[in-house]
Amino acid sequence: MGGLGNFKPISTSTKIVNGRKITTKRIVENGQERVESLTINGKEQLLRLDNN
Repeated sequence: MGGLGNFKPISTSTKIVNGRKITTKRIVENGQERVESLTINGKEQLLRLDNN
């Protein structure tokens, strides 16, 4: 059986801003939060943010 040693919290959120659907996926690794992708009206935009 495998363990949870490589578990990474991932959250996905979707909201409507000015009539546009925005989806973000956030991954927390080693205490750092990273935004891996941003989708606006079905078109994926690459975006990375590191917060300390």
